[in-house]
Amino acid sequence: MPTSQLLNLFTLSLLWGGSFLFIGIAVHEIDPLLLVFLRVMIAALVMLSLLPLFKVPLPKDVDTWKKFFVMGLLNNVIPFTFIFYAQTLISVSLASIINAMTPICTFIVLALFKEELLKPNKVIGSLLGVLGVALLSGLTQLALHTDPLGVLLSFLATVSYGFSGLWAKRHLAGRNSIQSATCQLSASSLIMIPVLILTSTEIPDTLPSFSVIASILALAVASTSFAYILFFELISKAGAANAMLVTLLVPISGTLLGISVLNETITLIQVTGGLFIGFGLLVIDGRIFSLLQKK
Repeated sequence: MPTSQLLNLFTLSLLWGGSFLFIGIAVHEIDPLLLVFLRVMIAALVMLSLLPLFKVPLPKDVDTWKKFFVMGLLNNVIPFTFIFYAQTLISVSLASIINAMTPICTFIVLALFKEELLKPNKVIGSLLGVLGVALLSGLTQLALHTDPLGVLLSFLATVSYGFSGLWAKRHLAGRNSIQSATCQLSASSLIMIPVLILTSTEIPDTLPSFSVIASILALAVASTSFAYILFFELISKAGAANAMLVTLLVPISGTLLGISVLNETITLIQVTGGLFIGFGLLVIDGRIFSLLQKK
């Protein structure tokens, strides 16, 4: 990759790794469901304001919007809800490590629905990733008394991302990426309104602390809107395979931010589980075998 795209890759990893830090700060004062709404709503408003700059129109037919509503549910509402609730139970670093399972779960879902071939490297990589999550779930509960529900919710979020990948491949392939991001965030915002009403989600009586307000804005603007634009830019300039390398970097940036800002501790169990997931991602990617063959 050119130096400029490597810089984009590392910037994106900081933005997405930072999202776990921002969530970890905000969930102490804001209900997770309200936080989901604020994230997608603010991000949607930012993206809508940028559409004229990109000269991208919104779709006008109902059928297309239906597809974006499903995408918003699978790619935003469900996984964000799981992740936000998970982070009331587990650390920033552990949540970011488990999130690295997203490409692995995406492959598993696509393979189950006959959209991906069961190549040996992808099967082995998926098994390594699942083993990593099993280690994180079982051993953290036994040795660190970490709530396994937090691990399960984080993992279920990656499963939802996997189904969003299937939906996107079948129903939204070839669409403008900026339009897709804007429409799914807008649809997610509308979905969350009745959810908040039906669940009687508590809205704070007083203004949250400055750190929480700053975290919400950073989560929505930097880690969602700007990150989407950067990710699609990376795909167009460096290719989808190179863009997916960010999943290897997000757990590192998320863990380092959790340690440096929230004084979290990283354990050998987390490192071991993360290494299994990371190695699984490398095996699925396949380039590691090409490099070994050249040597």
